[in-house]
Amino acid sequence: MTRLSTMCGALALAIAGLAAAPSALAETSYSFASEAGDYIGQGQSKTYTGADSTIAVSGNAQALQMSVNRGNDNWRIELSAPRGQRLQPGRYYFAERSAFRTGRSPGIDIGGNGRGCGSTWGSVYIQQIEFGANDAVTALEATGLQRCELENAPLLTAKLRYNVQPLSLALDSDAGDYIGRGLRKDYAGDTSTFAVSGNAGYLIYNVSGQRDSWSAILRPPTGQTLGVGTYPISRFGDANSVGFDFAGNGRGCNRVAGSIAIKAVEVDPVSRMVTGLSADFEQRCEAGSTALRGSIRYKR
Repeated sequence: MTRLSTMCGALALAIAGLAAAPSALAETSYSFASEAGDYIGQGQSKTYTGADSTIAVSGNAQALQMSVNRGNDNWRIELSAPRGQRLQPGRYYFAERSAFRTGRSPGIDIGGNGRGCGSTWGSVYIQQIEFGANDAVTALEATGLQRCELENAPLLTAKLRYNVQPLSLALDSDAGDYIGRGLRKDYAGDTSTFAVSGNAGYLIYNVSGQRDSWSAILRPPTGQTLGVGTYPISRFGDANSVGFDFAGNGRGCNRVAGSIAIKAVEVDPVSRMVTGLSADFEQRCEAGSTALRGSIRYKR
């Protein structure tokens, strides 16, 4: 096997004619899963969305709050950076109750429906966060892990999304797959960075994180434009297949087979640069029997 040597050569993406779906609405939601015995969640799992609940975010880069209201349910979640710092994508461990955190500890405080914790133990994962005027939070994707009153108390896991679009990669490979080598792994903004580059000539997707570096190249079937649909794949494409090549960690394929389901491609109408991509794929390196399956979500 050889590493890709012509990644950028002759990648005919006629982006001006891309058949892109309308922009997906950014997601606003709150969900939690509570272990049996957790005082706050009472062992339940629930999901609230912007369509069925009132969800608001306030605060700033030092400390933010999310409020969730639906019927008789009322929740309040507070996440805080270590004192003197700003929340940014990454993982914060050894969290304490936000209002009473000590030293360099981050803060977490999840309560509601008349229940709250006197002390908390936990972690805060910030996958995405954006700010507007006066440091107001304009977009957020975060995960909070909280134990109430005792360090070994049952766990509450909460997922917060506010005005945010997907940004992730999920991989699931067979044991004999040359690229993934049996890897099953998820990448998000708290551990990884993502980039899409492309113009009228090519489209490349890159992910770096968790000791891994991955890239994917796409180009449309000959004489067509890349658009929503399900296609067979080959490394360089032809009249019937999308050119697709997923490689990384120093490994690449000479030939590929499989399929790709392109759910959305978004292009800036002025610069013609790709700004969003959603695709699920199955790639078989050297057209063999073992596969690498993946889901790409970049702002779509």
